[in-house]
Amino acid sequence: MSRYVYCANAPTVANAARVLASSPFLIIDCEGKNIGAADGVLSLMCIGTANAEHIFVFDVLALRSRNALSQLRLVLDLLADPTVKKIMWDCRNDFLEITATYGVLLQGVLDLQLAEIDSRASVRGEKEWKRTVRLAARGRRLPLPLIKQNPDLFSGVHSLQGMDACIKEARPLTTGKDPQVVAMHKTNGSMIWLDRPLLPQLLHYAAHDIEMIGALYEHFRSQSWITPLNEDALVDQSMRYAYSLYHQGRVAEDDVFGSSSVLPLDVLREPRGLTVPCQGCNRMQSLHCFTISRRGRQIVARTNICRVCQIKLLIKQVDHPVSWVNVTTYASR
Repeated sequence: MSRYVYCANAPTVANAARVLASSPFLIIDCEGKNIGAADGVLSLMCIGTANAEHIFVFDVLALRSRNALSQLRLVLDLLADPTVKKIMWDCRNDFLEITATYGVLLQGVLDLQLAEIDSRASVRGEKEWKRTVRLAARGRRLPLPLIKQNPDLFSGVHSLQGMDACIKEARPLTTGKDPQVVAMHKTNGSMIWLDRPLLPQLLHYAAHDIEMIGALYEHFRSQSWITPLNEDALVDQSMRYAYSLYHQGRVAEDDVFGSSSVLPLDVLREPRGLTVPCQGCNRMQSLHCFTISRRGRQIVARTNICRVCQIKLLIKQVDHPVSWVNVTTYASR
């Protein structure tokens, strides 16, 4: 059973701020109603110290009405401090909700979901065929022949792995998510996080996410998936990942260009050259993120939506018009 401190008043928040300030890094995860979506509401902000030795579960809804903002400001200052590393798993929704709720932009994020992707080729030696197999997900996501027949569309696109799936594959010293709470989610939806008082089982579930992220971080370091040589690059990638949803903005849960199981482009590497807007996800991206048309070496046109948004249409089996947009003279290098 997860050990945690429930923070719903000024004294508990002040104590948490003191403990968190002494940790070499923080582990962060959030819970709420449809977080990141158009109707998202942040309910719990969970923050742990190194190795999840101390876990604090901040009740965002309760703290709104209990005049604890001055104490919470000490915690928020840590979140905004780029010198304090934050370990997260798929930081995008949490980044958006914390910003929307408190006006604070998380800095210094290291997203383990990206570290897992980076390790596939760099450490585990996975070849190109494995990337395409992961994208297909045994046909549950996309037909493998479709991916092989459209190499330009799928070039450089990676599948995302969930935290629970990673735990089952990597087998760090921790258990996965509580299946009873997962079932509650499926039956009742994420509104369960807005109920007060919260069921103890939900609080333990939220705290255990911090334990899982902490265990994965230690496992990744032990396997050299994260090293002093790649950590700074992972932080840079993670911040681009965080901002990918921030720039897109909140969308309806059923929006075809909303969340998906593939990694946005221009995350693993910085945008380069001319950047143009995607009419699907609304992100400014490099031309290589789009399907392009050339005249010789010159790129003369690109699709109105990026390649990842086109892939989202295929995954969700939605018929949506894709058109061509002329590109101002641009010679590829």
